[in-house]
Amino acid sequence: MKTGDQTNPKKENHRYLIEAVIAYAVFCGLSFLSRFVSPVFLLVVISGLAFPLVWAKITRGWASIGFTRRNLGQAMLWGLGTGLAIMLYIFVTSGEERTLPFMLELQLAVGIPMWFLIVSPFQEFFFRGWLQPRFQEATGKWAGLVVTSICFTLWHFFPPFDLPNPTGTLPMTSLDGVLSTLGLGIIWGIYLTTYR
Repeated sequence: MKTGDQTNPKKENHRYLIEAVIAYAVFCGLSFLSRFVSPVFLLVVISGLAFPLVWAKITRGWASIGFTRRNLGQAMLWGLGTGLAIMLYIFVTSGEERTLPFMLELQLAVGIPMWFLIVSPFQEFFFRGWLQPRFQEATGKWAGLVVTSICFTLWHFFPPFDLPNPTGTLPMTSLDGVLSTLGLGIIWGIYLTTYR
């Protein structure tokens, strides 16, 4: 209900919460459906990329999904730093034998562009760019960060293949896998919570 130029904050918070819950349910539903019809997972990836971008274009809310020049240098350093920390974590905790240098170079040459251009953006655009701001508007800054991180963790159980946690070293069916995914979701969301 509008009163002059002001909207009812409680009603706005409910709207953000409803938007977030519906979008998350659809995202998880498509991910689960892709277990039975594997090409549907391509729709999950496309929707994770396109949905936040189309929403931002329609609403002219680019800054709300993190596309802003403000703090761009800090954001790049945060992303690079967390990426390097995860790679170090994988290297230190991996129980697998180390691959030959050539194979490692080949894996990095294929893996880094794939993560940078497809795997990471479809998850980050949706979870940190679109979902987290809505949960934060509805529940508060830090509660929204935690709720989004829990949703991010739970989502990893829905895709058609057993996605490992974001570090790729621990199965999601283990407590360590769940806790590390939750922890990384919080770490990745902290930047947006602090600097958005």
